[in-house]
Amino acid sequence: MIIDGHTDVLWALTRENRKFSEESDIGHVDLPRLRKGNVQAAFFAVFPAMSDFEIYKGVDQWFSLIEDQDNNLLQVKSAEDINKCKMKNKIGAVLHFEGSGGIDSEFLTLKNYYRMGLRSIGLSWSNVNRFATGVTFNMLSGESFEQDRGLTEIGKELVKELNNLGIIVDVSHLNEKSFWDVIDQTSKPIIASHSNAYSICNHPRNLKDEQIRAIAETNGTIGLNFCVSFLSSDKKKDQILLEDLKKHIDHIVELVGINHIGFGSDFDGATVPDVLKDVSYYPVLVDYLGKNGYNQEDIQKIESQNLLRVMKEVWK
Repeated sequence: MIIDGHTDVLWALTRENRKFSEESDIGHVDLPRLRKGNVQAAFFAVFPAMSDFEIYKGVDQWFSLIEDQDNNLLQVKSAEDINKCKMKNKIGAVLHFEGSGGIDSEFLTLKNYYRMGLRSIGLSWSNVNRFATGVTFNMLSGESFEQDRGLTEIGKELVKELNNLGIIVDVSHLNEKSFWDVIDQTSKPIIASHSNAYSICNHPRNLKDEQIRAIAETNGTIGLNFCVSFLSSDKKKDQILLEDLKKHIDHIVELVGINHIGFGSDFDGATVPDVLKDVSYYPVLVDYLGKNGYNQEDIQKIESQNLLRVMKEVWK
């Protein structure tokens, strides 16, 4: 049973001529491929928008998908909903905002989005907003353009409000200053939903060892990102091996143990390796880990149990 901590399928469906209900050779995620991949639940990101209206459109798209796929999808608002998914043979869908630009400074919109089912949010998508600063970078070169600016005062209050409401704070896409400010402010576990180990691949979107340790100290998790440029600094998508993904898992496990690593594929939002060409290939990776040093208990933690623990601790 897999819980994928980050997918961009909502964004992909708006730009690609395909239906979620039908298996396609376009993109990475659809209903048939989720089932083939043994995915029990996934975080569905509403992509950062340029206007409040675009966010409303994204949330409307989310609800339309849930309603259209009522027999197959279940909106996840609590950890208990994951168990309901198993019993009803449905796939859980968690609403995630990849950026906080649509949140007002009094958090009224945040509270309403929570009522709608928002359960996870990234404070920035590699940009600057009223709350935080992202790790801005050149997608082609991996060159970093980080600014020496962290959370604003209202950004620090936002972290506290997210803790109070029961919304997971996601630090992927934050610059280092904002990251450490989150660590100082949070009273709940946090996640880096789709980030890898900087020591293995020195891309600015990846996490340095001290950041990995800090996430673990909150009892949080890191979701392994399948993006080629975050896995290796010199390999193309047809050169990446399963071993390259395992190197990141191994490194994180060596640093902080098995309880703080999961999956956050970035499917439908990144260029992924040929060996994991879409979400239906999850069993290939799981089988590889099982044959190369990870026992069944370890694999269950990586697949879902670590992230599920965070859900239970943060969500009310």
